[in-house]
Amino acid sequence: MGSTRKKVEPLKTLAGTLIGDTLPDDGVLRIIALGGLGEIGKNNTVFAYGQDLFMVDAGMAFPTEEMLGVDVVLPDLTFLKRNQDKIRGIAITHGHEDHIGGIPFMLSEVSVPVIYGPSLALGLLAGKLSEVGLEGRTELRQVSPRQTVRFGVFEVEFIRCTHSIADSYSLVIKTPVGTVVHTGDFKFDFTPVDGEQFDIARLTAYADSPEGIMLLLSDSTNTEREGFTPSERTVYSKLNEVFAGAQGRIIVTTFASNVNRMKQVLQLAMDYNRKVGVLGRSMLTFARIARELGYMSYPDDLLVPIESLRQMPLNETIILTTGSQGEPMSALTRIANDEHRLVRIISGDTVVISATPIPGNERSVANTINALCQRGAKVVYGRDAGVHVSGHACREEQKLMINLCKPRYFMPVHGEYRMLVKHGELAHECGVKSENIFIMANGDVLEMKKEEGAKAGAVTAGIVLVDFNRDWKISEEIVSDRRKLADDGLVSVVLTVSEKGAVLAGPDITLRGIILPRDISAEDFISLLRKQVESFIKAASANERGSVDGVKTLVERELSAYLKESDKIEPLVQVVVMRTGGLSNQQETGAITFKRSKS
Repeated sequence: MGSTRKKVEPLKTLAGTLIGDTLPDDGVLRIIALGGLGEIGKNNTVFAYGQDLFMVDAGMAFPTEEMLGVDVVLPDLTFLKRNQDKIRGIAITHGHEDHIGGIPFMLSEVSVPVIYGPSLALGLLAGKLSEVGLEGRTELRQVSPRQTVRFGVFEVEFIRCTHSIADSYSLVIKTPVGTVVHTGDFKFDFTPVDGEQFDIARLTAYADSPEGIMLLLSDSTNTEREGFTPSERTVYSKLNEVFAGAQGRIIVTTFASNVNRMKQVLQLAMDYNRKVGVLGRSMLTFARIARELGYMSYPDDLLVPIESLRQMPLNETIILTTGSQGEPMSALTRIANDEHRLVRIISGDTVVISATPIPGNERSVANTINALCQRGAKVVYGRDAGVHVSGHACREEQKLMINLCKPRYFMPVHGEYRMLVKHGELAHECGVKSENIFIMANGDVLEMKKEEGAKAGAVTAGIVLVDFNRDWKISEEIVSDRRKLADDGLVSVVLTVSEKGAVLAGPDITLRGIILPRDISAEDFISLLRKQVESFIKAASANERGSVDGVKTLVERELSAYLKESDKIEPLVQVVVMRTGGLSNQQETGAITFKRSKS
């Protein structure tokens, strides 16, 4: 799990080291990723010059398996809060969650005057803002291909590109020190299903201009894959083969935001005279908005309530559902675990997983596939099945992008650290000087002048964890405690002490989820721990015994160290200390109440 970055010494500075989170007005362009580097997700890149600052995208990430109880991961906004007066807006490249999903959370803490973006992305974003009552917090302005918008001193042109969602853009950013290209998420799909071609001519026009392209920020997701990413159009023929061979019900899962994939499934449903039931609020939302905006069309009677499908022959039905990433509460996962109230797997069902696992989700997806197979479904999945293609460029396309743009400087983005490194090596193979290639981390500052660029310090950049069922922010300490509870259990200690710190009652010790050492009963182990706690207190100084907090800290520290040293376990140690005359206030004791499960 990430944490707030420590400040690092600059390798070189162009105009003095960036100190803290301040932005000096010194004629230097600064590019800072608050998310999206060393990871897949929460993309948020800041461009700053003088008194002006704007962002490219503001996304979210899904939690890793060890982030227990976390629903969403967001970038730390400390830097933006401290430079609030300089924020001129956001430029959105496309409508995927890892690029727009963080905006509602951002607007609850930071003022953003305007957001420019494509029609589909803004339609999805408007729905998100309306759900949380933030629809009036900023102005949404739709852009069209080759349109230029201004953020203070910055001019940003939206260049049509191809990706796995309709209405995707690369950005050409004109700055006082030179032209920067941000590819956004891209691949070179020369037969896109929506007919919208990558505007390569516009990119090359900038590259061939007298000024040229100073810096290229390029998508690194598939830099470990050789060759070219297949066209989205190839998926249709593979899905058609699956549909033709299916004798019973068909269940298809994909990313809710993959409008082109959803469009293909609906077309096949019409071709094979099947009705479609949609599961998952996000899938329904995307389908509705995409239809309203003209990105897909289908007859009114094609989509029917899930309840209606139960009355129809299985070979006349399709279920389109969320859950391609094995999310615990998604519709497909609940179906696989026989926990969905409306849908159960029937022998003869064909389940199509038209997506690849996001890094970190592999195990969850595998568990879902296993459960579906155990219930008798035929599951079609994986690269060899051909029912999914990536929306990101492979190595040959990345080479093509570099050679089209001919940048003097190169910064790989949107990828885990090894991907950024390999993409940097690829840029060097394509002629970019090694000293002009910048492998950055979240928070690192890239300084650019007209004839030079360099890493120069760092700003605050960490993560914010969100739990939708509670107050939306939760601390990393809480998640750490949850992980410790899951891994090693809980030791609870309750005792009463006098004003001078003498033990008057207890310590009462309770174990939860503890693996006991060999050849010792729970009663004997508790008795041993009780003696240890008493000895810790007796050996403590008068200052340590003089306050409730002192006794609590002492026992937590010493008992944790004892268990780690003697029994090689590291449980969460909870200590509740009471004074003679009653329990001190909970804040002082640090007492935590754990709900016991019914057993």
